[in-house]
Amino acid sequence: MTKLFYQDTHIIDFEGTVISCVPDEKEGLFRVVLDRTAFFPEEGGQPADKGTLGGQTVADVRIRDDVISHILTAPLPVGQKVDGHVDWAQRFDFMQQHSGEHIISGLVHKHYGYDNVGFHLGLTEVTLDFNGELSLSQLRAIEAEANEAVWKDLPVKVSFPPVKELAQLTYRSKIELSGDVRIVEIPGIDICACCAPHVDSTAQIGLIKITGVQSHRGGVRVNILCGGRAVADYTAMQDSVASISVQLSARQDRVAEAVARLKEENAGQKERINALQAALLEERINALPSPDETANILLFMDALDNIAMRGAVNAMVERYKGYCGIFAGDDENGYHFILGSSGRDCRELAAHMREALGAKGGGSAPMIQGSVQAGQGAIKTFFSQLE
Repeated sequence: MTKLFYQDTHIIDFEGTVISCVPDEKEGLFRVVLDRTAFFPEEGGQPADKGTLGGQTVADVRIRDDVISHILTAPLPVGQKVDGHVDWAQRFDFMQQHSGEHIISGLVHKHYGYDNVGFHLGLTEVTLDFNGELSLSQLRAIEAEANEAVWKDLPVKVSFPPVKELAQLTYRSKIELSGDVRIVEIPGIDICACCAPHVDSTAQIGLIKITGVQSHRGGVRVNILCGGRAVADYTAMQDSVASISVQLSARQDRVAEAVARLKEENAGQKERINALQAALLEERINALPSPDETANILLFMDALDNIAMRGAVNAMVERYKGYCGIFAGDDENGYHFILGSSGRDCRELAAHMREALGAKGGGSAPMIQGSVQAGQGAIKTFFSQLE
């Protein structure tokens, strides 16, 4: 089988002869093999090319024992010549991402000696796993050097070196290889065994951006975007910052400062609200019936924070022998509650509330918390019927 994508990655229209067409009863599809193809199969951490073959949409392209199968929904006659078309937009996008990955991986190996031990090229994200730790500042330096390599318009050289020549090469590879080994080299940056299509020169990558890093299995997982994906991501971020700057009445380059000020103002407002809530709760508690008149005591309030609710319930428990609780919310949206007791097991109460009111939550014997969608009337009726 002739692999046209190794002859020229820009070949997207071709003609091939069907040499076999085998039904896959398990999947209900057909595996079609041609004498020549421009379709790159799923291999090396990269998804397969998309496109059409003989007028059909190609569902998948797979390789096994160096034989490439095109997965179709209908059969093609053996011996028939068929036209194939590869989706260039996806092919070029994958080429940009994969070549960008080689530059990042090559530079990380060059400066820190770490290996790329995992690579995933998806339709929306690209991840690289390294077997060593890297900080964000270190990766930003790698990113800057990677983009310098892009701007230098370095050639991306592809070759199948003879066995003797290959034995003298130092190249990156995740697995032991035998037979013909395809080497992809970016001079001064990286040399790696790779089966996938790549750009002709680094300038075609356009842009390399590291978008995230997190610890992963003793090393790091790095997220990158290259070429068109990086530009689209920058545009989305720019639109987001522009919208935020308008809402905060701040210049785009001062948005972070404006958000910090807003958080500080909100914290101050929250402190004042909490103080008012505490005063209101104290007033409501002082107006409650005396302990001799009731066993269980409930307060219904608008939205409250947990600290204020818990403090008020603790104060009520000191005065009343039964269940003491606060329900914050309204009948339309439901209530958040905290309930306590000095002499009764609140866990039993939680079980009864789940059964009778559909409440959610739990806690310990002295205190429980949760939420309930029942109305105030139903809640009061439930407590009035408790023994």
